[in-house]
Amino acid sequence: MSAAARAVGTVLRDTPAPEPDGTPDPRARRYAQDIIGLHDRLSYRRLPLEFRGAPLSLVEDPHGALVTVTGRDSQFPSRYLRGMLGFRLAQYLRLDWISADAVHRTAAFHEPLPHSPVENIHTVTLCARSGKIRGYVGLACSADTESLPLDSACRIPFPTEAAHSIDLLARYARPGLGTHQAFEFKRFLRDQTMPRDEQYTRVPWHLMLGIGEALLTLGDGVRVVLGDAKEHVALRHLRLVGFDLHVVEGTSPYLCESDPMAPIYRQTVVAKPFAAPVPADISWYRDVVRSYLDGTSDLVSWQAVITTLAAHRGRTGHRPDAARGGTRR
Repeated sequence: MSAAARAVGTVLRDTPAPEPDGTPDPRARRYAQDIIGLHDRLSYRRLPLEFRGAPLSLVEDPHGALVTVTGRDSQFPSRYLRGMLGFRLAQYLRLDWISADAVHRTAAFHEPLPHSPVENIHTVTLCARSGKIRGYVGLACSADTESLPLDSACRIPFPTEAAHSIDLLARYARPGLGTHQAFEFKRFLRDQTMPRDEQYTRVPWHLMLGIGEALLTLGDGVRVVLGDAKEHVALRHLRLVGFDLHVVEGTSPYLCESDPMAPIYRQTVVAKPFAAPVPADISWYRDVVRSYLDGTSDLVSWQAVITTLAAHRGRTGHRPDAARGGTRR
């Protein structure tokens, strides 16, 4: 077993990994293939047992054979935190959304460990049978050492704002609301190797439920969220669970060629930047999703769940479409 494997978890079995495309360097391709294979073989079955303290959310789903845990950086033992960051890296290598050359050059086997003034929040969905990670989403904190007003000229832009050259937070500025209460959605991911079965369908809802329950637990600790996402993926799910999104159209996101994440903005369909306050009625959406996942709901299908969520959102007066325009930096 390699040192990298020992650092991040327990090896299950040796399975072939698909070779990623998108780089001309065969050494980088081989390295990326090895990293993908490594993370494909890891199990996190004991994570719920070794979690530190009470999780911000715990969702046990015997119907889908899934379990989802949400917590802060410090609540995850180091090897599990590295493993989750490795899952993120492996999925991005599969999707060609990160530079395999940069990963090879730095000998990385996980994304960088957090070094933030406020703790980040991680939601991870596991297969209850194998212990494999099936989904992940994070909420990343501001890089400001001290919490600053959202319209402060001195605040450090969030990565989405920097990439899209836009200010997403000034519109929400008000007394008592600072940058340490704003968090950026990161890496809304589902395991790319999953078959398209019921478990596949449930994973994004597990992630949304984990985040929703964490926001309820944290209260005023998180009041505004932002990020960038594609229209029919994360944006759709966020709207369905009550977020009144301000989406800015027509940006031209860019990262310099030396940034490992530069490939993510070279896609045909580019993610759109968004921001939103935490919904006041998020507990209502939480109850609908959780009751369906645990089998206590009167709703009989995912379509019925989606229809119910959309109808409530319409009744409560959320804006039906994305907003246009924003403040350029």
